Amino acid sequence: MSDPKRRSSPRRAHLRRAHLRRAHLRRAHLRRAWFLLPAATTAVAVMAACGAQSSDSSAPVAQNGVTQTLTGSDVYQMSCARCHGANREGKTDAPKLDTVRMASLGDQPLRFTIQYGKGRMRGFGGLTQAQVDVLVAYLRGE
Repeated sequence: MSDPKRRSSPRRAHLRRAHLRRAHLRRAHLRRAWFLLPAATTAVAVMAACGAQSSDSSAPVAQNGVTQTLTGSDVYQMSCARCHGANREGKTDAPKLDTVRMASLGDQPLRFTIQYGKGRMRGFGGLTQAQVDVLVAYLRGE
């Protein structure tokens, strides 16, 4: 006769199937992660290459069919001065934006913060890439 402890109950069969499903899902997640790793690496390399382009000291902006050139100071006054102060001195909750602080940040984190925001700061996704470039140069004192 067979051993009663070795007999497979419906409960044990269910647990065994659940374990196999979890193992299959773990393997699927690992395969997906290995697939995404080269894609993420490529994306980071492309973003770094785009960020390495030299920034111009002014950004062209089309307004009513007339192209204007905005400097970093103009973009700062339009987008940042309300919270960070006209002279980058900081106000209430917004920090001071001195060149020492800006020099400690890389270009990419600074661009990301400008476009998407951080903490209580809202993002300025409506700025063009050229406007972000001149703003970053202005904040760095270039």
